[in-house]
Amino acid sequence: MRGKVVSRFRCLEPSSMMKMFKEASKRSGLINLSLGEPDVPTDPSIVEALRRAGLEGHTHYAPSSGIPELRDAIRGYWSRTYGLEVSLEQVLVTNGGSQACHLAFQVLLEPGDEVVLLEPYFTFYAQQVCYHGGVAVPVVCREENGFVPRVEDIERALTPRTKMLVLNSPCNPSGAVFDRRTLEGIADLAERHDLIVLSDELYESFVYEGEHIPFASFPGMGRRTLTVGGFSKSFAMCGWRIGYVLGPEEILRPMDLLAIVQTLCVNSLVQRAALYALENGAPFTRRLHDLFRDRVRCAAEGLNGLPGLSCRVPKGSFYVFFDVSRTGLSGEDFAWRMLEEAGVVMVPGGAFGASFPRHVRLAATVPEDRLREAFGRMKPVLEGLVRV
Repeated sequence: MRGKVVSRFRCLEPSSMMKMFKEASKRSGLINLSLGEPDVPTDPSIVEALRRAGLEGHTHYAPSSGIPELRDAIRGYWSRTYGLEVSLEQVLVTNGGSQACHLAFQVLLEPGDEVVLLEPYFTFYAQQVCYHGGVAVPVVCREENGFVPRVEDIERALTPRTKMLVLNSPCNPSGAVFDRRTLEGIADLAERHDLIVLSDELYESFVYEGEHIPFASFPGMGRRTLTVGGFSKSFAMCGWRIGYVLGPEEILRPMDLLAIVQTLCVNSLVQRAALYALENGAPFTRRLHDLFRDRVRCAAEGLNGLPGLSCRVPKGSFYVFFDVSRTGLSGEDFAWRMLEEAGVVMVPGGAFGASFPRHVRLAATVPEDRLREAFGRMKPVLEGLVRV
């Protein structure tokens, strides 16, 4: 019959992450450690900047690529913070970082093109690659290596069909921060194998050990790298839905054309508020950095003190990716059991790749006293599973 949903939508089956979100929304009294967004509200001065922009009449369509003032401020941020130089034409403002990734895959992938994903990876990457006709090729980042990829493992996964590689450092869900030597090795691979690299750097403000190094800053990588950034994490603006991508003009131009068809432009008032955030919000971002640094350390300490659980202290992001194998449960069963018996919501590791069925992601997005309360709820359940 007419009207059947097209076959490519099979790639968009709800992940276990979304199932947990949906189930948690039906219940009360839970401690929700599943949400990947700061619990801190956006700084009132940024909200005021949006109100002021409305009163000043910035209520019309904006340029599809973003207002020039914001694009210039984004350029300035990456230049003064990381020494990464791009032109105004190499900045495209998007409806969140997710749209930036979506546009990139849609513009770049032909049916059957392979995209290397470093596992564990953010769930949406694989879904978007599949939806746009590509083939996701996972490369496991092993826990004993701090969830940092080995260059030789990536190279073994490359074939003549490999077109793209997705990087995410600091990483959601593992909290790994990729070191300079690893990134240099990946850059060499990208050059030798003519790869386009999508580098998701949304968590660049949340590095607690080591340094954040933009992948596009390595020699020759500026012409083959799409750097995804945004305001959701660094300025606690998740619900504002504004992000951006830096990259070669020849790729950003068709992405811009496609964005016009999809959304016409990004909300004009939100762009003005984002401009204010970049120009004035650095103290707020530093407070967020310190807050989440302390929380992930608290969370890692708490998890390592519970029967049957183990984890590494994350070097970045605000997640802890922990091993539950000694409980005898899969990550899926563990997460559901903690929801049902402890009232604590977390995301099974399988949502981030098939190689981590016995891991679980915790988002340290609640105050430390709530984290400790969550661990207190979990302890008696674990004691019933694990011989102490």
